[in-house]
Amino acid sequence: MMYKIEYDFENTYLLLLDGDELFNKMPTYSQRYRAKPRLENWVAPKASFFASENYEGDGEQIPDITTWALGNIVLSPKAYQAFKDLLAPSGEFLPFIISDDTYYMFNTLFVIPEEGVDRSQAIEVVNTGVHMGQDRVLFREPALAGKHFFKTPTNKLTFSYVTESFKNLYDDNHLSGLTFERTYLK
Repeated sequence: MMYKIEYDFENTYLLLLDGDELFNKMPTYSQRYRAKPRLENWVAPKASFFASENYEGDGEQIPDITTWALGNIVLSPKAYQAFKDLLAPSGEFLPFIISDDTYYMFNTLFVIPEEGVDRSQAIEVVNTGVHMGQDRVLFREPALAGKHFFKTPTNKLTFSYVTESFKNLYDDNHLSGLTFERTYLK
C-alpha cells in the first residue's frame, strides 16, 4: 500500500515561514521544486505556527509533521528523530528555527522513475482551469529500491507519497499533522 500525504489543516496549526527572512538569508532561493539538492546553500530561516481559517481544533495544536512548499514535509524534533533513518535515502534535511527548536524540512530528491509508474487507469486532473497532472496512477514497488518517500512526475512533483512503513512509523509514534490518502501498487 502507498499513500499520498497532505497537511491536516483542520486539526493542526499551519506553518508560517517569513518570506522576507527567507529571501534575505538566501536571495537566490526559489520555491519552485526541482528535486535538486539545496543543503549546501541553505541558511536556517525562522518560522512559526498559527491557526489558519480552516483550523477547527481547540487551543494550540502544533503538528509533529506538516507540509510546506509543494508537498515537502517539515518535521518537529520528535518526528525528525523517528524518521531520519527511514527518510535519509530519499533526500536531505534542511533546518528551520521555530521558537528555540530546530525543525527540518525534508527536501525530497527521489522521484520515482517512469518505469515505476503505471498510467493505465490515470485520469487528468484540472482545477479551476489549471492542469494539475494525473490521479489514479499506480506505482510499481520494485522501482522504489528501498525508498519510503517519493514524488512523481504524474502530478508535477507537487505531492509526496509514502510507503506503508512510513505510515506505520507515523502511527506507532503517535504523531500528528498529516492525512493519508491510499494509492495502490501494481
